Parts: sequence; structure tokens; C-alpha cells
Amino acid sequence: MANEVSYASLLSAGGRVARILSSLLHTNLYDPTGLRALMTFIPYSPMGSSTMNVTKVTRGSVMAAASTELSSGFSNTALSTGNYDLVVARYGLKMQPTDLMKITGGALDVNYVVGVLTESLDLTLTDLLTALFSNIAGNVGTSSADLTVDDFFDAVYYLNLQNNPGQLSVVLHNQQINDLIESIRGEAGPMQFRTDAQGLLQAPGVGFRGQFAGVAVYQSDSCALVNSSADRQGCMFSEGAFAYTLAPVAALDPMINPADILVATPEMFVERVRDGANGMTSLIANAYPGTAEAEDLRACRVTTDA
Repeated sequence: MANEVSYASLLSAGGRVARILSSLLHTNLYDPTGLRALMTFIPYSPMGSSTMNVTKVTRGSVMAAASTELSSGFSNTALSTGNYDLVVARYGLKMQPTDLMKITGGALDVNYVVGVLTESLDLTLTDLLTALFSNIAGNVGTSSADLTVDDFFDAVYYLNLQNNPGQLSVVLHNQQINDLIESIRGEAGPMQFRTDAQGLLQAPGVGFRGQFAGVAVYQSDSCALVNSSADRQGCMFSEGAFAYTLAPVAALDPMINPADILVATPEMFVERVRDGANGMTSLIANAYPGTAEAEDLRACRVTTDA
């Protein structure tokens, strides 16, 4: 036999190509968790400063008994107040596709790049939130020791002593989640039969992992390394512990050519900047967020072995 029309012969002679490009993409593992919903949103009011000051007030005053039936009045009680600042600053992410990248086509196109830029805002707010954990005064856990159920409840007890109301949330690093699950597996008595404990054991993936002892448990690899990289720093907190704002970028409309805006929302925009001489187009995501610790006693750090 001779002169068969085979794949191998065509490949060597240019009648076939070694590989073709799939129309589908495989996304490598990453943490897409956005935690902005765990912060209190404060609308930004542009009035001549990048810093917005938020007033805090302490309530809970009680009445005093009159000293006599004919008491002439009461002593004044001061209204306790404080404040914190939200400072907006520019954050951006830039990618620069070439003309040839666009012309040649393929599954990985410019629209995909724009999608990557667009999701960066929530991921940035997550990083800004976890960066605030180091400012919290209260702390549970032991350096270089794994997170345990006891540590978890120590944080609950600490927040309860401060009169924290409502739903508690905890943000933990992947390793802290693993250590907590391992500790739950070793619990005996009522805890081992709790349905929420079983749910946490079964929950896969990143982001929201379920409820444990009434606390909403979140996983994020943004939790920082601390103590010379020996530990990870998570945090348990109640609503109102952290706040954020986003300056409305619509105010930039007169300054930017509308034709250069690829994505526009009240919170962020993606613009393009052409470099015709080099056949490239910069795609830049822009946002102006600000975050702050609103009230220290609403939060408790969870610092355990990395």
C-alpha cells in the first residue's frame, strides 16, 4: 500500500495543523469572593474634599429618679459622640491588548479582558475590608496554633460582652476554615449533632461556607499573613463594624470622551486609551472607593496558625 491520505502525512505536509484552538476557555482556580455586602455602605457626598467624616453617637441613656417630690430638676447628661473618616482614592487595573491580538481572534478576546477588569471592583473591596482587620483591638486565637471551636466561641463571647446585636459574620482564611472543620470533627456532645455544624462540614468551595453556631462563615484568601507570616488573620464582626463608600464616577462625564467608555456604572468605568503608533489599546478600570473601621467593639480578630 502507498499514497494513503493519512493525518500524519497531511500534518507533515501542511494539510493539517498540529493543534486548533478550542472555542471554550478553562478558568484557572482563583478566589472570586466579594465581601462588600458585609460592610455598611455610606453614600458619598462630594462637597470639596476626598475625606467624608461620619458622625457616631452613643445611645442608651436612662432616666434618673427625682430626689424629692418637689425636685427642682435633673443634672445634664452629655450626649456621647465620635466620628470616623472615609477617604476615597483612585484604584485602577490596566491591561493593554495589541491590535494583532484582536485581529487574530480566538476564545480569549478583548471582551473577556473587559470582564476581568469589571470584576476587579468587588475583589478590591474585599482586599480593603480584610486589610482593616489588623486595626481591631480585640483578638482571639493563639499564634502558631490551629483555629479551634473554642477560639470560635471565644470570639462570640467577646462580641456578646460588647452588646453586639443581630447577625454575626466571620471571615477566615482557607487554612483557618480547614482547621475549624477539623476541630468540629472532634467535638462530642450536643455540638456534634447540630445541623449547622454538619452543614459547615459539607459545604464546598470558597465564599459563603454556611452557618455555624448562628454565625455566617465566609472564606477568603485575602486574609493577611501576620506575625512574620506565622499566622493568618481573620475577623468576626457584627453589622456596622466596617463601612465603605464609592465616589460616583458619573461626575467625570465632561472630562472623558463617551466614545472611549466601554463599561460605565455609577461605581466604576472602563475606558480605552489608544496608542496608534504601537498598535495597542490600553483598557483601564477606574474606581474611587474608601473603607474604614466604623466601630472597634463590633469586631474581634481571629489570629491563628497559617
